[in-house]
Amino acid sequence: MRIGIEMAIQFARIEFLRRSEGGDSCRKAAYNARTIVKNKQTGIRYNFSRKKDNVYHTVLIPDYVNQDFKNIQTLMNEVERTETRENSKLLKDIVIALPDEKELNLEHRIELTHRIVDAMEWVQNGLGVQIDIHKPQIGDKNWHVHILVTTRRFKENGEELGDKAVDLEAKFITVKGQWRIIKDHKMIHEIAKEETNAYFAELGLPYRVDETSEVPGKHIGPRRIRNLINEVLNENELRKEAHLKIINDADVITDSITHYKSIFTKQDVEKAVKDIPDLTAREQLVQKVLSSNRILELYHDDGESSKYFTTIEVQNEETRIIRIANKINDRVYYNNIYNLKSDIEGLANVSEEQKQALRHILLSTSGVRVLRGRAGTGKSYVLAKAHKLATNRGQKVIGLAPTHKAVSELRSKGYTEVYTVKGFLYNRKKIFMQDSLIVVDEAGMVGTKAYAELFRVVRNNYCQLILAGDEKQLASIERGGMFEMLSNIFGSHVLVNIRRQSKNWSRKAAMEFAESNILSGITLLRQNNCVRFDNTLQDSMSKLIYNWSLSKFKPHEKLVITVRNKDVDILNSSIRSLLKANGTLKGKEYRRSIAGRKSPIW
Repeated sequence: MRIGIEMAIQFARIEFLRRSEGGDSCRKAAYNARTIVKNKQTGIRYNFSRKKDNVYHTVLIPDYVNQDFKNIQTLMNEVERTETRENSKLLKDIVIALPDEKELNLEHRIELTHRIVDAMEWVQNGLGVQIDIHKPQIGDKNWHVHILVTTRRFKENGEELGDKAVDLEAKFITVKGQWRIIKDHKMIHEIAKEETNAYFAELGLPYRVDETSEVPGKHIGPRRIRNLINEVLNENELRKEAHLKIINDADVITDSITHYKSIFTKQDVEKAVKDIPDLTAREQLVQKVLSSNRILELYHDDGESSKYFTTIEVQNEETRIIRIANKINDRVYYNNIYNLKSDIEGLANVSEEQKQALRHILLSTSGVRVLRGRAGTGKSYVLAKAHKLATNRGQKVIGLAPTHKAVSELRSKGYTEVYTVKGFLYNRKKIFMQDSLIVVDEAGMVGTKAYAELFRVVRNNYCQLILAGDEKQLASIERGGMFEMLSNIFGSHVLVNIRRQSKNWSRKAAMEFAESNILSGITLLRQNNCVRFDNTLQDSMSKLIYNWSLSKFKPHEKLVITVRNKDVDILNSSIRSLLKANGTLKGKEYRRSIAGRKSPIW
């Protein structure tokens, strides 16, 4: 259990739907979708439409495939047609628990589901995927998604399923010289955890899914184990008691904080022990943590206290990383420097600033090169050019990123060999990387422990390393801060000019926000009629609703953002009235009561 961080329950299960066990693709698809599907092979019609808990359904197929397969009647009968053996594996049947935190709505859960599916790369590998999200029954908390994945790829003609995707069945690693299989459930479990944590961080929520905990938590699974939920919720009180005993240990508190932060404040410690009911006991424990011989207080150059702390262990780990990084950096590399220099000078449609960046990351004779730049400055464009130039000169280039979404971005820029940082390190013994150029995008999101392992691998394989990122963007979920430190030690090339915005004032505004000059950025937006102010909240809301109604965009293309729940209710109610008045919103209106509050449902 993480101290000071609220935990989200994690559950993921994957198994095969097998004909030998009575499996039927049409029945399973109909059940998940809560609809009607007829198996044309047997003539049996399956009807689960009486169940009303399905709140989202879709089918994903590759772009080249006939769109008729988005209908599960068509897709699942094709599965039944192609699977003729008595022991056929018809589908991969997956259930993943979705977070039930109150800050999340259905759209958030849909987005998270698609991120997980995208990270598994089923569709990219030619498979069909059915997705169904089921809401909890009254009194339950088990939001979950059912995913069905074909075991065969679609043929190139896009009209039928073809061969089994046997290459996707299992992954292998070596452990102490022996081959071991990574089971599918472990892969989906890890990816679901990674994507959920990344999404929580992106939304600014304090929740994390963590399978390793001082107090083990129970997994809440799909419908078949729904009866366990009340039991688990009752046991939460027992876990809370155990949690209180644990957080009376100063070392446990320190370890929990430094798992996610390199430096921390007294307020961080106070937050970590807030569950202890006795005020005196809390204050004594905070003092015990800060007076421990593990703790190092940090000072400014002038000797004044910074009010920040770290630990001897964190300091030693960061020192080891810098030591290894120095050894990588001190190696001299001359691979194709003269040819690459000529190639860079001959590039068209590349600015002088971008050429300077390419010179820094491709012509440097040092082993560690750092490229920095705010969002919109063209880092991805430079990395794409670097990959093309290096590979054209025979250099093996490996692209790494901390998340599957960032990996997909690298792939879209032309990188052919790409991995998540975690996947690269996990499978490093299978990957030939000797003398490679390793490019790490979004390097500011890579945690300290991952850097430590990555640098050891880079050094042992005589690789060159390019780190690209922005230390002010989303940080790593676990303890980080190494990217900024490495930038300061080894130097970096900084891309400054914003290219994502086309107008000078908008580029300047983006730069002001990037440099935390919020007032200057807002002033520029206001001067260019992008922000409007009113004297009262009521006037502001009235004008916002009026302008919303005049907009030429469709309702699903417009977004109203506010902070307080009561303002959300007012805006929702007002916009609903407009939609009903113009005939866009029709039908019977329902209301639901939540903890004594009445709230309208769209």
